[in-house]
Amino acid sequence: MIKKRIKKIFKLTVLIAARQIWKLLCNLYHLMNEPFLTLKLLIKDRDKSQMFLIILIFLMPIIAYFLARIGWDYYRYGLIVNGVGMFFLISVIIEIILLMYLGFWVLRVIKK
Repeated sequence: MIKKRIKKIFKLTVLIAARQIWKLLCNLYHLMNEPFLTLKLLIKDRDKSQMFLIILIFLMPIIAYFLARIGWDYYRYGLIVNGVGMFFLISVIIEIILLMYLGFWVLRVIKK
């Protein structure tokens, strides 16, 4: 009885994850080609899970670098080093550019 429930929950989890990943990939593709229409549709549908995933995708490079930097500093030096280096600056600049791009299109959608 419990095994059937666990199996059923696992199947549903896999199906939901596959659906969300497929929609995320489609939305990312459409953000590159048709950002206005894609964001308009996401805001109109109020699809909060997809909005969250898209924002997380845009923030992932800085989060990954930050976590890797903490891990490397603890491994190499035994503490977190104050200076973060040039790669951190480059990754912050890329993040700012990506968020400005996304913010520009969100503002255009909200205005219309």
